[in-house]
Amino acid sequence: MMSKKCKYAIKALVRLASNYNKGNLLTSDIAEKEGIPKKFLEQILLELKHAGYVGSKMGAHGGYFLK
Repeated sequence: MMSKKCKYAIKALVRLASNYNKGNLLTSDIAEKEGIPKKFLEQILLELKHAGYVGSKMGAHGGYFLK
């Protein structure tokens, strides 16, 4: 059985993949659309970033993107 963390990570990666080359996605948008608690999603995305699966950009057009 998969943990909630793993399920949420997969949901986030699928959402980022569906937006590939269309710009960055905000954590709040992913959390809302996928039904994931925002604070938990932030921790998951940080782990995925350190592992090299996603990247992030700060600023007006910032957010997360699939590498």
